Amino acid sequence: MSRNHYFRIVYIFTVSILFSPYFLSAQNTVSPYSIFGPGEIKNGGYGANLGMGGTGIALSSDNHLNALNPASYAGMDSLKLIFEFGLEGKAYNISNSNQSLSGFEANLAYFALGFKYTPWMAGSFGMAPFSSVGYSINRENYIDGMNEQYTSNYVGNGGITRFYFANAIKLLKKLSLGVNTSYLFGPLVQEEHLTGSSIVPAIMIERKDFLRSFYFDFGLQYQHNIKNTLYSIGATYAPKQSLNSKHIVTLYDSDYTIVQGQEYKTDYLTIPQTFGVGLGLTKARLKLAVDYNFQQWSGVEYPIQAEEFTDAHRFSIGIEGNPWEVRAVNAGFKNWTYRMGFSHESSYLKFDGVTLGSNEFTIGAGIPLYGAISNMDISITRGKYGTTASHLSAEKYLMFNVGFSLNEIAFLKRVID
Repeated sequence: MSRNHYFRIVYIFTVSILFSPYFLSAQNTVSPYSIFGPGEIKNGGYGANLGMGGTGIALSSDNHLNALNPASYAGMDSLKLIFEFGLEGKAYNISNSNQSLSGFEANLAYFALGFKYTPWMAGSFGMAPFSSVGYSINRENYIDGMNEQYTSNYVGNGGITRFYFANAIKLLKKLSLGVNTSYLFGPLVQEEHLTGSSIVPAIMIERKDFLRSFYFDFGLQYQHNIKNTLYSIGATYAPKQSLNSKHIVTLYDSDYTIVQGQEYKTDYLTIPQTFGVGLGLTKARLKLAVDYNFQQWSGVEYPIQAEEFTDAHRFSIGIEGNPWEVRAVNAGFKNWTYRMGFSHESSYLKFDGVTLGSNEFTIGAGIPLYGAISNMDISITRGKYGTTASHLSAEKYLMFNVGFSLNEIAFLKRVID
């Protein structure tokens, strides 16, 4: 690797570390459902995986980092240093039986660095959003025993950011094990404004959770080659984990003067037991992957929420390929990698017997950059989450992802100086 390329990657990565806590914590959702639990939980995949519908538990990291399974890093080339970062934009329309809201949000999505320490051990570290919160909900209330009405306006913002350090080892020639050690941090903020009554005073109740907690998850991958076709299986697991936070409740009067405040430590923010399994097939210029993910939300309770959670399931399938053999004399588009994916999710939120779900369809492409070992990965996802039935809200959206996977030959030893 040339010295200029090396310093360029170090410079970009250093800048990312300095500014990422601000950009990654910026909300990238306006969903009213982000009021529940830890907020809107992110998929966690990077550019290539996102182009395949967020699929890839069984796929190795090659020219891309695969953050969906920490065991994938054992498949990296021992000579390469890979730096990834991505941007995300979302055009949305949220509607219910009474009104609709449209807009656009954009944000830095992730950044990560990965490389092999030894022929049998590799690792990666980086930052990405774990969840996002952003909502504004009005609710009309009546005082018990009286025909007196007042309005509660709930406004939420913030989110949880994840800094991770992953390690993967080759247990056997075909079997890899990985572990993610993550540090989750960030604020979850809710403001409740009470107005519109001569009896109930105009006040604002602010609830803040400042999260600082470790989080662990694990992965396995097994690969077997049969007649020039690589078959692979992957599995991921994370135990149920309570997250430590500082909880602050502050009461303000109509002039926003503090009337009363309370602060204490808590661990009621809970992430449930999760596991995933994936199958992969790689042959020549074709790659196929199928994933299933499960989150055991049933039994998880948040004290300030009356709604019960239900188990979440997600199915996804993705395909990647190139119809043409890559050649220097090809027209540019013939050297691109093309991707497509579909996913269906049954979420952990259930209201009056209606479980919220989503469907997403994705198309994408990987475009070679300098040296033909780096890529720009683009994808567009069309999706729908929720329903307008039973007085609920539905969100239709277009998600735009642009990722860069910068590969450099970093560990060649000089023979002649």
